[in-house]
Amino acid sequence: MRSYLFRKLAFFFVISIGSLLLPGCFDIQEVDDLNIVLALGIDRTDNGLVQVTAQLVNPDAVPSAGGGESGSRGGQPFLIRDETGRSIEEAVEKFKADVPHRMYLAHNTLVVFGCDYAKQGLDRAFDYFERNRYFRRNQLFLVTPGQARDVLSAPSDPEPVNALGLRDLVEQIGEMFRVVDSRQLEVMKEYLSPSQAPVLSLVDRDATGHLLMKGVAVFCGPKMADVLTVEETKGLAWLLGDTRQVDIHLPCGSRGDGAESAVRLLTSRTKVIPRFGNNGVSFLVKVQARAEIDRLCPYERLTEKTYKQLEQKTAQYMEQQIQALVEKLQSDGVDACQFGTRLFIENPRRWRQISAHWPAYFARAQVRCNVRVHITRTALSSNTPESAASPNGLAPPAGRGVVTP
Repeated sequence: MRSYLFRKLAFFFVISIGSLLLPGCFDIQEVDDLNIVLALGIDRTDNGLVQVTAQLVNPDAVPSAGGGESGSRGGQPFLIRDETGRSIEEAVEKFKADVPHRMYLAHNTLVVFGCDYAKQGLDRAFDYFERNRYFRRNQLFLVTPGQARDVLSAPSDPEPVNALGLRDLVEQIGEMFRVVDSRQLEVMKEYLSPSQAPVLSLVDRDATGHLLMKGVAVFCGPKMADVLTVEETKGLAWLLGDTRQVDIHLPCGSRGDGAESAVRLLTSRTKVIPRFGNNGVSFLVKVQARAEIDRLCPYERLTEKTYKQLEQKTAQYMEQQIQALVEKLQSDGVDACQFGTRLFIENPRRWRQISAHWPAYFARAQVRCNVRVHITRTALSSNTPESAASPNGLAPPAGRGVVTP
């Protein structure tokens, strides 16, 4: 009997202590009491201070739970507020004193750095975003040639929210080129790699004020060194790894009157082989690609010869793009193609011997390209549908080498 009573008392004691230790919802905060931050912009002012621009959700323009109507007063779905300080931390702290409700940073989707701030170095910004526990590492790090505040205020139709439209724009290009993947985690990996050359997507506004993708910004350590156009980004993407669904336009020549043929790379695979010699280090870049034909020149026909010519022209175009990009990066002293990282993976002992003088080695490195393109199919119809019909019910002709009438 006493044993049963003791177990019963012990059970109630454990339940009572456990109830006291449960956190419950003592620190719960209503959404109406929070400023949900969608994007941040970091600029450098004329007097050397840091301006932080915050894009906030406008509660008056948020769609209701019914899915149709907006808030009571409507208007733009986001608000722009900015603060200035000697550092990012100081500027963010000022929001507490100047903006009603607490800043909620966990839903921040991207950070835009102004060009002037990026050229001074992003090391302090990297440190802040890595150490602050409120930020997630899937937010995008972007650069703009002008002011970050202007980009965060630009319209992004048909997406009503600027930050979400800007992220969608970058991710669309990122589906073709992995190099455009500017998530914080990927940027920090490149920043801490042996090459120490992170790459951030470059965004700007067009003549009408709308957002557009301009290419990428390459960094030497924490400092922005140069920018690459979207066309030059193709060469960097082929150097760094896999690509898919990349359009290549090839001129038709004098007979085409300015027309172009178009080839779409379905996939490409890159292998970089470092080689050591008495004069330093060299690299062999081998690219294997599969493609399809999107458009032919007006005077061309779908023959075996046409396939071979387009394969050769596409390979030559890719080799020229890669070589031109390597020369530009070598003149800038920026190993954005991650040759140093590949060298470290291939031969860590040799890398340690030359790592202190890697910029000089990279500037003198010889790079050879070997590109092979295989056109496996065409997205074109070589004839009208009725021309393939057979009165005897036979299958239509198919395959390479079929000559159309």
